[in-house]
Amino acid sequence: MVPKVIAISNQKGGVGKTTTSVNLSVGLAMRGYKVLLIDTDYQASCTVALGIDLEYDNKSIYAALVDLAPIQDCIIPTKRKNLDIIPSTQHLVGAEIELITVTEREFILTEKLEVIKPLYDFIFIDCPPSLGIVPINSLVAADSVIIPLQCEFFGLEGMHMLLDTIRILQGRLKPELYVEGILMTMFDHEAEFSRTIMSLMRTEFPDEVFDTFIPRDPDFIDSTASQIPVIATGKTDSIGLKAYDRLILEFLEKYNLRKRKRG
Repeated sequence: MVPKVIAISNQKGGVGKTTTSVNLSVGLAMRGYKVLLIDTDYQASCTVALGIDLEYDNKSIYAALVDLAPIQDCIIPTKRKNLDIIPSTQHLVGAEIELITVTEREFILTEKLEVIKPLYDFIFIDCPPSLGIVPINSLVAADSVIIPLQCEFFGLEGMHMLLDTIRILQGRLKPELYVEGILMTMFDHEAEFSRTIMSLMRTEFPDEVFDTFIPRDPDFIDSTASQIPVIATGKTDSIGLKAYDRLILEFLEKYNLRKRKRG
């Protein structure tokens, strides 16, 4: 299969970007697909969630972007079969300044990924909730974007800002970039506003909103502390696990890949 590079992004924080990045990556790796997760958020939430030591300053996305190390040397195997990560560090903040004078700086990550793309089936990029050189690099390097959207009225603002950004990038830098899907997160069956937002989004974006939505689940909080992604806990009563499992099946069916499991 042709490798797919997918950015997971929203310009609002706290919408489930990292949770989605980690559970999608782990879930696909569990199904036998070779997956790389790139953490481009200086808070390094994906890196921490997968139990990676934050001391990898010379083996990080920062090191790759500013040419401290070749990107292939920044790939770190995780404890999970078929899943690698390029971790982040707090020094990634400095990349915004260090890259400002680089020619065609928006394409740095795009060029570097060409070396390693053949090694993977899927590459996910967890983007920071901001708009600067690093997140623009992430979006330009991607084939498509998954937008996690919290089922709250305040979440709509960040999504519309990101859609505006994607349209600008399509016009100026990456015409083929498209929205993979809008993922409704933190859905509360008992909350009227959750149901209202869900209905509004399905009406306004009928072709973009995933059929699957992610409910609120205390297991997500526990998984952060234990560094065991919900999808890997094996808890048959976890509504979060079931939701991400459905999302992965929906995602794979879109590309007719559901039965293409590796050994």
